[in-house]
Parts: sequence; C-alpha cells; structure tokens
Amino acid sequence: KTFVRPSTGLVREIGFLDHLITNMNGVVPLAAIVLTPWWIFFAVRGSDLMLAILGGWLFTMFGSLVSYSMISATFPRSAAPYIANSRVLHPAIGWPAEVLMWLGWIMALALYPGFMITWALVPGLYTIGVSSGIKAFTDAAFALAQPEWAVLAGFLMLIPTSLIAALGTRKLVRTFQLPITIIMFIAIIILIALWATTSKSQVEALLPKYLDADINSIMVEARRSYPDFLIPSVYAFIPIMAAIAFTAGSFNTYWNSWAVGEVRRAGDVKMQLISMWIPSILIAVIVGLTSGLAQAILGRDFLVGMTQILTNNPGFFEGTPAMPAYIMTLIPLMIADNPVIQFIIMIGTICGVLAYFPASWLIVTREWFAWSFDRLIPEKFSEVSDRFHTPIWSIVVNLIVASIFMVLFIYYIEYLGFFNTAAWVTTLVPIALLCLSAALLPLRKELWSLSPANKYRIGPIPIIVIGGILGFIYNGAAVWFY
Repeated sequence: KTFVRPSTGLVREIGFLDHLITNMNGVVPLAAIVLTPWWIFFAVRGSDLMLAILGGWLFTMFGSLVSYSMISATFPRSAAPYIANSRVLHPAIGWPAEVLMWLGWIMALALYPGFMITWALVPGLYTIGVSSGIKAFTDAAFALAQPEWAVLAGFLMLIPTSLIAALGTRKLVRTFQLPITIIMFIAIIILIALWATTSKSQVEALLPKYLDADINSIMVEARRSYPDFLIPSVYAFIPIMAAIAFTAGSFNTYWNSWAVGEVRRAGDVKMQLISMWIPSILIAVIVGLTSGLAQAILGRDFLVGMTQILTNNPGFFEGTPAMPAYIMTLIPLMIADNPVIQFIIMIGTICGVLAYFPASWLIVTREWFAWSFDRLIPEKFSEVSDRFHTPIWSIVVNLIVASIFMVLFIYYIEYLGFFNTAAWVTTLVPIALLCLSAALLPLRKELWSLSPANKYRIGPIPIIVIGGILGFIYNGAAVWFY
C-alpha cells in the first residue's frame, strides 16, 4: 500500500493556445525587449548586441527548446523537468536542482512589485507629468520611490493573482492572461513604431526636457566613468560567448513544462515543439527589431553609456526620480512626448509585469505538488481541490513565502542587483541539468523505449541528444558568466 498512488486530481484543461502563451510569458516579450540589451550593455565589454541576439536565439531554438519539448512529451506529468532530472540523472540531483528552480521563481514573484514601480509606474508617471505639464504626475513618480508604496503594490499583485491561480488553471492562463497579453502587445507595437519613426536629432532635443542633460554631457560622463565599456566590438571567443550567454532567459519559451500534466495532448512532441518555437521566434524578431533600430538611430556608444549611468549612477540626472536603467522603454516614453501615448505604454508595461504571474504561479506550485507526490514533503501539498482542480495548500504556502521575500527585497533595495541575478542564476542550473538529462535519455533504455522522442533522428543520432548537448553548453555557459 505504501507504493500505491492515488489519482493526481489535476485536469488536462490547458489547450494549445493557452500552453503557447504561458510558455511565452515565462519570458514576457516586453521584458525581453528591455532586459536583453540591458544585460549585454551592462555586463560585457566589447559586446556585439545583434550577434548575441542571433546566437542566443539559435542555441535556444535548437538546444533548450528541443530538449524541453521532447522531455515534456516523454514525461507528460506535472513538473516534467523535475521528474526528468530525477529519473534520468538521479533523485539526489533532481530534487535539489528543482529546489533551486523554485527558489529562483519565488524570488521572481517577490521582485515583480519592484519592477511594477521602477519599470512601469515611475517612468510612466514622470514622463506623463513632463509632457502634460501637470505636476501631480511627477510628484506621484517621486512618491512611489518610497518602500511603503512598493509593499502595497506587492500585496495588490500577489494576493489577487494567487486567488486566480487557486480558482482554476484555465482562469489563470486564459481569463486573466489573454487580455493582459493583448494589451502588452499593443504597447510593443507602439514602441516599435516610435523607434521606427524617430531620429537622433529628435532624441537629442528631448533629453534636456526629460533628463536635464544633453547628449554631450551624458557622453562626457560615460567616457569619464566607464571607458572600458565604450570600446569597439571585440570579435573574440570570450566576449562573443559571454554576450550570447547573457541572452539566457530572452527566448527560452518552455515555462509551462512544469504544468504539462494539465496540457491536452502533452505526449505529442510536435505540439510541444511548435508551442515553444512560435513564441521564441516572435520574441527574437521583436527584440532584434527594437535593438537594431535603437542602435541604428542612437549608436551603440550612447546606449552603452546611458545603460552604465542609469545602472551605476542614476543621481547624475538631477531633478528626476530614480529612473530605471532600462533604456529600451525609457527612451520611447520620451520620444512619444505625448501623455496619451505615454499612458498606453505605461499600462502595457504594467500588463507586461502581470503577464509573468501565470507561469510563475504554475511553476512554484506544481513543483511542490510533485515533491509532495513523491513524499519528499508532507502529502498535504499534493491535495487538489475537487472543485477547482488546483493544489490549494501549495498555493497558500507559496503566497506566504513570496510575500516575505517581497518585503525583504523592498526594504533591502541596495542589494536588488544581487537578488535579481541570484533569481536568474538559480533557475539556470536546473535548466542546464535538464538539457543534460535530454542528452542522456537514450542511455536509459527502459525510458527511451517508451519515449515518443525516440523516432526523431538525424541518421543514427537521436535529435534529443544534439539538442541536449547544445542546451547544456548554452545554459552552462550562462551559469558561469552570470
């Protein structure tokens, strides 16, 4: 009787479109536009942004996504990556690795309120105030820099989204996720249009209005303080590989793999691969387009200099609130120079932050569910509501933990860079191990003989082996460079 398992209680109610969008929003396209250039400009001397985008996307498409799609089809149960690492490598590797994944995502849940304040509300309200001349908006932008507002925003985000997660997976991934994704894409279209229709002279004219600094003073400060970064692109192995590694997280659209037990036709390799490839291609196109336009208009040196100043010395821009370092939305807000357009971008950015929540809640709670089902933690956490088909206790405890982290992160804001990087790296370790599991799966004969991935080969070589090796190299390098 000890080894008799009950039915999970989970229901396969996620369709192909829901699966695709949730895979995509573990990345969030608007976040990829913002964060991809930031990491590379901030961290890699002599980086070539466009080469990094291309290289990172290719490694993701043919490495990570091949690995995740075939593993998800092989283990079509809740928390498939945890199950794969446990069964292919060893339980003593699978569980600790997945604890790292959980830690990264619970920290991410706690970081989203800070993103909402610094990434959306502060620059949005500030630029609206400047363009409209209404001081109340700029005053609000300054006021939101206080930690009490961030804590309030945190609870207003965490509690309602956890309730939606408890009320049903379909409500979370469709009723909640679909409209905010549409609004986010409206903002993305506007961002692309603004970049495509502006000029360097227009940006130069707007800088003093919004930042109280002209382009010459900005570049003088950048060259004085960060000369090592204002160098031509270096085409050697280390800077190229480092820049590619810093795209990890930009195109990796496999995040619903942790809830694959609730996906219809989960054992279909082609369905899994298409649901991951389509959003990855879409994100790569919009990141490449916005990054390419920004560089063509403003030049790499200016973008690098602005990134370094806003990240390391935001006080250089006197008379402005603590502006975010993410120039790929800040500059378009200035280019718009219209309160209505700025408001739409701000709302779209808010929806971009909210779009993280469906995948995040599914990952952290389905991990606890799977651990409980394996009797690694109390069985209470694998109890599923008969009415809503969701693991209620897992959601409740994760809400409490995320809330504690959120308060700590806000009141220790000076360590935000560390928290952000730690959240990133702790997810990359189990991702690299999952790709290793994919490469080694054919050696587990009892599993490989039953896997639907075993019919996909290039000559005698299983495709999953090639994808696993590429994914392990890419994500392993990302762990090292981060």
